[in-house]
Amino acid sequence: MTTDERQLVAVAVASELDRLGQSKRWLADRSGIAYSTLRRKMQASTDFTVTELAAIAAALELSPSVLVPSPRVTDASP
Repeated sequence: MTTDERQLVAVAVASELDRLGQSKRWLADRSGIAYSTLRRKMQASTDFTVTELAAIAAALELSPSVLVPSPRVTDASP
């Protein structure tokens, strides 16, 4: 995951927390992810694992695809 992708995921998670009126601590408790770990991930310091994204999505009652940026479409022409 690139830094830009990490930031996009963190922004998506933060947006959902704002929408729900919930805190990172609430998400940490509900997802089972340590608060310090979640905080680092939300600062885009380290990658989210697939397991963490699944736990976050479940806690937020979303599909994990909502939190993950779409792959970039590249020009395949020679």
